[in-house]
This record gives sequence, structure tokens and C-alpha cells, in this order.
Amino acid sequence: MISDAEKTVQRIEQTLLGYIARQGLFLSGSRVIAACSGGADSMALLLFLLRNAERLHITVQAAHVNHGLRGAAADADAAFVADFCRQNGVKLHLLDAAREGISIPPHASENWARGLRYDWFDRLAQQNDALIATAHTMSDQAETMLFRMARGTGLHGLTGIAPQRGCYRRPFLCVSRADTESYCAALGQRYVQDETNAEDLYARNRIRHDAVPALVYANPAALQAMSRLGEQLRTLDDWLDEMAAELLRQAAVPGGYDAAKLAAAPEPVAKTALHKLVSATRDAEEKYLELLYGALLRGSGGVQLTDDTLWRVENGTLFLQPNVPEMPKSISPQPFRLGKFCLPGGYTVVFETVKYENFLNNPTFSKKDLNCCADCDRILSYTVLRTRQPGDFFQPAGRCRKTLKKYFNETKVPQPQRALLPLLAKGSEVVWLWGSGFAEGYTPTVHTQTVLTVRAEKE
Repeated sequence: MISDAEKTVQRIEQTLLGYIARQGLFLSGSRVIAACSGGADSMALLLFLLRNAERLHITVQAAHVNHGLRGAAADADAAFVADFCRQNGVKLHLLDAAREGISIPPHASENWARGLRYDWFDRLAQQNDALIATAHTMSDQAETMLFRMARGTGLHGLTGIAPQRGCYRRPFLCVSRADTESYCAALGQRYVQDETNAEDLYARNRIRHDAVPALVYANPAALQAMSRLGEQLRTLDDWLDEMAAELLRQAAVPGGYDAAKLAAAPEPVAKTALHKLVSATRDAEEKYLELLYGALLRGSGGVQLTDDTLWRVENGTLFLQPNVPEMPKSISPQPFRLGKFCLPGGYTVVFETVKYENFLNNPTFSKKDLNCCADCDRILSYTVLRTRQPGDFFQPAGRCRKTLKKYFNETKVPQPQRALLPLLAKGSEVVWLWGSGFAEGYTPTVHTQTVLTVRAEKE
């Protein structure tokens, strides 16, 4: 006779396999890297993928991030995941922020940790030609939808967490957090507990501890109902997106779009079209969509999206009007050399060198300063001291390569400051940036002979 534990495993695995098939999450032959924190959700995910790898025709690896925020507890979690992978013959990719010399903010937020995690996952997927599976559940879906509702989202935000996006796959959106705990228990699998999940310091935790249980009390099937609503809204959002793309195609005119044709479209389609235009520049917040839609209906007006970008309706056309303010004079490119530089805007930069053995023995030095140090031999050749130029790229330590403009946008560097920030570059690759340190790959190693240090000040 089949035991209760076996029934639990069978029920959950059948649910997951059916959902994966309906959503088309994995192609035969895919390499899948499971993001594994060591908690119940992610251990259940890794277990499920390993148990069903042959049936799904995939190969399975694991990835763990130690953000360096929880000290010994985080180290213990990493050791737990590594031990599981070692015992089960699973290849583990590990990112340890502290050991990698990644600069950790004094009061690092959830958003910072998420950014570090997903930048690394992006690189892992690209380097290994792999998909990244995350253990988001139906419970996470409900929390996300409630959180976005509270912040004031629109239809697109209410679609919640998508089953797949780019390299990411989320096969557990059809089961609850309680299901993952039951699955682990039925298979006798231990997991770790992140003590911060029990605290109400974050809004999402308060939603998890108070709002979701209240909904489940009102309706035991509340999680399933919200998941179903998210799927329905996602279908509607996809349809609106197609309609909006066709509207933009039909309304396109030289230099912009026919404002009257956009205004005559059904409001949901017109606003979705505006959402597509605005999101290319910044987060398409509802207030910007309402302002821009109002300008369309009036036939005139403009909406400032960023310091240097605005959409304007004028003479029957909606068009993007660059609004680049006059910038102060920037640095003339000059070959890099050691010494002190007094630069426009009150910036002072001092480049010095120190022998590696002296660098190691400096008691005042700490790991958080590593982003201000580099292997000197890698810097000196073909390096120029200058300010930004079109086409510049930057790869912050521990993160993915991106355009310098995108990096400035993500880190919210004020527009007037961008033209003056000193940097070192080799061609279009930025190797050191004021306030951010050296790029990935320049940290001193045991093979380094001379260390380049930077001291940066601003009046």
C-alpha cells in the first residue's frame, strides 16, 4: 500500500510536471541551474529537478549566493547547500560576495541583494548556455500581486510573476509554500531557515505574515484564486500588447506617431501603447501614462520622463524630444599616469602604487576597500583618464556588463554630475569609475606584483 508520504510526493510532482508541460518551460536537452538558498522552496525545487531530470530530458546544476549580509548564518547556509550538492553529485556554482571583494553597502537593502543575485544569474546563464530555475511559489505570487496593488500598479503589474522570462523558469508557481515544506518532509529532506523571514522589517514580510493569512482565512483557496487571476490578466496583457504594437505600427509617421490615431484607439490599447513607449526610457508609472494620455486627448502638451527626455504632442504628432541640458566642461582625455589630478567640478584623484607584499601587510586595509585597488600591470597599458563618452561600457565588480548610461540610470547618478565623473578607460571599456571603483577582473591576486590604489575626494 502506498504511504501518505508517497501520495504527497506523487501529487505534487504530477502537479508540477503538468504545469511545466502546459507552460513549455524546458526543452529537451536543456541545462538547468536551480537557484538554491537552502530554504524549503529552493531545496524542494532542486530535489524535484534531480528526481525528474530524465523524464524532463534536462541536466541539473545548482547555484547559491552568499550576499555577505548575515555573517555566520549565511556561511552555514552556503555550507549546507554545498554539502547537499557534494553528496548528490550536483555541480554547484557559488558566489560569495565577501570573498569576491564585492563592496557591500552599510545598510544593504533587499533590492541591492536581488540586483547582485540576478546580475550573477544572468552571467551564469550566458556562460553556461543554461536556464535559471527559481523556486517562486503560488504564495510568492500572491504576495507580489498584493505588494504591487498597494504601491499602485496597473494591469501589467497585476500579472504578477511570469512563468518564464528570458533565461528564467519558475516551475513552482503552481504550488504553495506549504506544498514545498510537505514535499521536503515526505522525502526526508532538511532545509535551512532564514531568520530574517520571520521579522516584519520589510513590507513583503508583513504582507506574508498578516495579509495573506487573512485572505486564506476568508477563502482557503485564496492562493489558487489569485494565481488564476494572474494567469487571466497575463493573457489579457499579452493581447493588449499585440494590439498596442499594431496600433503603433499603423500610427507611425516620420519623427513620431499620429496623435489623433492614438487618441482615437480604445483607451486600454492606447495606454498600453504609451506604456511601451515610456518603458523604453524609465519605469512606466501610472502617473506618466495618465499625463501623456491627457496630452494626446488635448492634442498638445509634454511629459518630462527624465532630465534629458520628454515626450511632446504638437502639430498632430507625438514625438520624443531630447532635452539635453548644457553640461559643464568635462575632462579632456589624457594618458593615465601616477600622481594627483585636480579635475573640473572639484574632483581630486590620487593614483599611487604599492608592492603586493606591503599591500597585504597593511593593517588599515579591509576587504571593502578592494574596489579601490587593482593589479597595476593590467591598468597602465593603453589606459586614459577622461569622462564619459557615447558607447562606454562598464562591468561593476561582481555584476554584469552594461552600458555606462544604463549603469548611471540604475544607480540614480544625477544627470548634471554624469559629464564630470572621472573614469579610467581602455577604448570604450571603463576600468575604473568614480564612486564605483574598478571593473570586474582587476582585483589584485596572488600573482600581482604591484597594486594600484586610488584615493578620490570632492570639494
